[in-house]
Amino acid sequence: MVGQGIFPTPVEPARATGVLRFNVGIAATLVAIDTNDPYYRHAVRAKNDFTHNGYAALPRLVVTKGFSAGTVSGSYAKINNSGIATWGGALDIPVIRGTIATPEIALRASYATLTGVDVYKLKTYGAEAFISKGFGPLTPYAAIGRQRINARGDLSSRVPTTVAVPPLRDNSDINRVTVGLRISLLVPKLAVEVTQGEVRSYAAKISVGF
Repeated sequence: MVGQGIFPTPVEPARATGVLRFNVGIAATLVAIDTNDPYYRHAVRAKNDFTHNGYAALPRLVVTKGFSAGTVSGSYAKINNSGIATWGGALDIPVIRGTIATPEIALRASYATLTGVDVYKLKTYGAEAFISKGFGPLTPYAAIGRQRINARGDLSSRVPTTVAVPPLRDNSDINRVTVGLRISLLVPKLAVEVTQGEVRSYAAKISVGF
């Protein structure tokens, strides 16, 4: 679930945007968390502001830049009062350019990592196919793809033992299905999307640009 939470979606359809396109905004992904699950109760202190009503969210900065062959985006977030941060990016390459009458089909590759936790390493990779079609200021879109999560926990570095404790590893492949809507107002631009992966997550972004 942490891997799905740090997935670097730019919260917009994958499509060609042109070399003059630049966009910067604030996004957040809400992921459902079972606070009664043993893994969560052992990992997070009882009184915390990490979750609200069963969801965890981490606001992040998202920057998007178009170029002749596609669009590249980057994201960064830091958890307050800690050295824990996450950063990542995505690359969109169009396969079939959209027209007034037909939708655009594009591919997106993405990568993100979690840093600042000595005993826990997390990386996530994604490959998705998008379809989108603009209708005036509205652009609905949908995507299907796969996400790989590589996680490693090292207990021996924090809990000295006389017996070597091997690192705990988790390499998971997860299907992702996303539907979203981008609303291009004069200022600002808004986007929302829902993803079904390991759990259901919700993402939103407000941005400005040209």
